[in-house]
Amino acid sequence: MPIRLFLTSARVHDGPAGEGDIPVDRFFVNASEVPEVWVDTESSITPERGKSATFLLIRNLDLGFTRITGTIERKVQK
Repeated sequence: MPIRLFLTSARVHDGPAGEGDIPVDRFFVNASEVPEVWVDTESSITPERGKSATFLLIRNLDLGFTRITGTIERKVQK
């Protein structure tokens, strides 16, 4: 079952996968008046709220980045 993780202090960067990276299949940016960044993962291992983590896109989409770092703001079971 997918888990949506909303992130604060999110940053994107390119680079090789690191040990402990959490695989994600979706990355979203909502640039509205109340901006939000979130990722969706099928991983059973996700950090708790307030913890920082690094995520890795499961496919290279040629976006200029493959990794996302951020602090977990909240989790939603999808």
